[in-house]
Amino acid sequence: MRRYKGGGSSAPTETTVTQTDLPAYVEPYFKRLLQRGEAESIQGYDPYGGQRLSYFTPDELTSQAMTRGLAQSGTPQQFTDATNRYGMQGTIGSGYQANLADSGYSAGNLGQTYQAGSIAPQYQAGTAAPAYTPINYEQNISRFMSPYQQNVIDIQKREATRASDIMGKGIEDQATAAGSLGGYREAILQAERQRNLGQQLGDIQATGSQAAFQSAQQQLAAERAAGLGASQLDLQRFQQQEAARQQQERLGQTGFQLGQQALQQQGAQEIRAFQAGEQARQQAARLGLSAAQQNEAARQAQEKFGQSAFDLSSRYNLQAAQGLQGIGQATQEDALGRISALQGIGSQQRALQQAGLDMGYQDFLRQQNYAMNQLGDFGSLLRGVPVRPEQTISTFQQQPGLFQTALGAGLTGLGLYRGYGG
Repeated sequence: MRRYKGGGSSAPTETTVTQTDLPAYVEPYFKRLLQRGEAESIQGYDPYGGQRLSYFTPDELTSQAMTRGLAQSGTPQQFTDATNRYGMQGTIGSGYQANLADSGYSAGNLGQTYQAGSIAPQYQAGTAAPAYTPINYEQNISRFMSPYQQNVIDIQKREATRASDIMGKGIEDQATAAGSLGGYREAILQAERQRNLGQQLGDIQATGSQAAFQSAQQQLAAERAAGLGASQLDLQRFQQQEAARQQQERLGQTGFQLGQQALQQQGAQEIRAFQAGEQARQQAARLGLSAAQQNEAARQAQEKFGQSAFDLSSRYNLQAAQGLQGIGQATQEDALGRISALQGIGSQQRALQQAGLDMGYQDFLRQQNYAMNQLGDFGSLLRGVPVRPEQTISTFQQQPGLFQTALGAGLTGLGLYRGYGG
């Protein structure tokens, strides 16, 4: 900051400089913070080398292939059969036409009208594969026991034996010092030491073997639980498949029964039509009607019953078409259900794998930003310190030149001269 005295274009006569410094006790921390921040800011980019996306699991790929195959297989055969059945309803012809008179009445012949059909055996119970075999406890517990456990036990027993030998040497030294080496007291102490050593070695062996057995027992229990879960899943799939096949067989039997009932009713209608025709002709003959009138009455009755049989056949074909359509839909729903179950298992596995990959990437980001976060925390700490910068103010006054000094001296002398009355 500069201050000027005087007017016009006079040169400055006074200069004030203000300098602000951090206190000495915090200045090193701020400098190191800036140096570390600059070093971190020029670090190169370190790309993440791990996997970011979990690919489809084998179960998901299998379900996708099954879905593609189901879509490309076209319309189920049951739907085509249902369409054909529906088209078999047909149309009724012109039917009755008036005929010429015939010569009287003659009994007609009733042909074979109905024959029972046969249904082929469709459903056979499947066989569930043995998905789970109980694990032999005695034969499999040894698989999980660590082969290194005995090495650890042997090391502990060796160290215990070495410590006992040292103790025995100490007893001998004490006996030697007391002058009773080989005496009764020494023998008692040595025997007690040997007994304690044997008991300690036995305890070490028992404790180590028990620890190895418990660890193997836990691993065997985990393996048995996993095998039992897989067996239950296979059993559920087998039960679902058997239920679908049984449902398909029931639908097929229902359609066959409907067809047989329709044929039976059609045969009964034909018998009743024939009987009615015969009764009509007989009645016409008894009433003295002509042979032409008898035939016309019989043909009219047959026409009526023929129309009834046509209606019954149409209803049967319609019911058969609906049954076949239901079988096709049940088959597709069964396939889609199994595909969905397989896809659900694969999605759970892929979700677990993706969670692991995401955790790895988050750990990488935290490691990358660790230094900057530390600098941020350190900077926050410094910003919380109450710091009042020190200010130094220096004032400089311009010194007069040689001419100004001489002029001042002359004016001073002139004043003194005048003061003395000169």
